[in-house]
Amino acid sequence: MPELSELLGQHRLLAILRGVPATHAPRLVETLHEEGIRLFEVALSDAHGLEALRAVRAALGLELPLGAGTVVTSELAAHAQDAGADFLVTPHVVPEVAAAAHERGLGLLMGALTPTEIAQALALGSAAVKVFPAGILGPEYLRQLRGPYPQAPLIAVGGIHAGNVSSYFAAGANGAGVGGALTRTDWTAPDWDAVRQQAQHLVAAGRTL
Repeated sequence: MPELSELLGQHRLLAILRGVPATHAPRLVETLHEEGIRLFEVALSDAHGLEALRAVRAALGLELPLGAGTVVTSELAAHAQDAGADFLVTPHVVPEVAAAAHERGLGLLMGALTPTEIAQALALGSAAVKVFPAGILGPEYLRQLRGPYPQAPLIAVGGIHAGNVSSYFAAGANGAGVGGALTRTDWTAPDWDAVRQQAQHLVAAGRTL
């Protein structure tokens, strides 16, 4: 599989699965993949995470670029790799997770917000920086970051959806991580048509630039 930096450069959208039961996670990923999304992260911040990650990997094979999100300890990094993760995503700068990723040969996408944190994440070997929560500060924040950091690979995450993703790209984001806009359904009775439609809208909006 290509390096994470190459994958992030090639595919601008990262789908984030949070709170998705393992029984539905493989079908969700398959549906999003059919609509053109190629990168996936399963957040480990709830009871569904590891089981859902394991289910997606088992169902869809080794070729799918699959990350584990909200990884905040080296122990969780180990569990993520055992469950099938190719790369680790953090919500903030976590040096011990960066070390675990390098030791285990896993890709790393580290969260940061301020200029200092962005520099720290890159220095620790993050393939790109997850600017989070980008939605609070808006596209203009990304545009301002491009002054001192014209070449830094920046991924906007938090509050991104089909209605604003093109604005973040226009402001200089290299990519976007999208969670709730793709997974907002009643998981006791998922509306798969609505999920597919949201994915279509997002992919279409992401192609406008």
